[in-house]
Amino acid sequence: MTCIRWLLISTAALLAGCAAPLLDEGSPGYRIPLGSAVVLQQELTIPAGHARVFLQGGAVVERHRLNPYRPHCNFEQRAVSDGTARIVADRFAVTAVSVGEDFVVQRRAYVYAALRLAGDDDSPGLVNRYIHHRLESARQPAIMRLTCHGGFDLPDLAQLPSLADIRTALGEVAGIERP
Repeated sequence: MTCIRWLLISTAALLAGCAAPLLDEGSPGYRIPLGSAVVLQQELTIPAGHARVFLQGGAVVERHRLNPYRPHCNFEQRAVSDGTARIVADRFAVTAVSVGEDFVVQRRAYVYAALRLAGDDDSPGLVNRYIHHRLESARQPAIMRLTCHGGFDLPDLAQLPSLADIRTALGEVAGIERP
């Protein structure tokens, strides 16, 4: 099989897999259906100099204390906070869902062995896969999305967060209501 034919078949299969949302709630990458709601149960403060507030393990976590290797979510507003920005308890409609991934290039400590660099093996960096949930609320139009991350891992192991991961990250702070 030619390389071009293989590439076309692979691309078609990949796109076919992305065409419909996953229906198994236990699957990594389960998409919260459009028309669902994210219900924020308590007020959140967005720290000064930030546009997001992070949740992990059911609690608000400062960005520098977040464990990026574990699932987590963040609410995001359209502007950077001066320290007074709040997201009040509300019901946000999920109006769009998309997935993405971030790649991180790692710096490696090289060890000289003979005349070549040991550890210079071109191994992959880390990947963080995430799901964006675009949010809308008439009361809080500045709040734009809830993004949930599966956590950094090697490319072959990194996964999108499952619904259970999302619920664990949000805890009692927020819940998901499906239509």
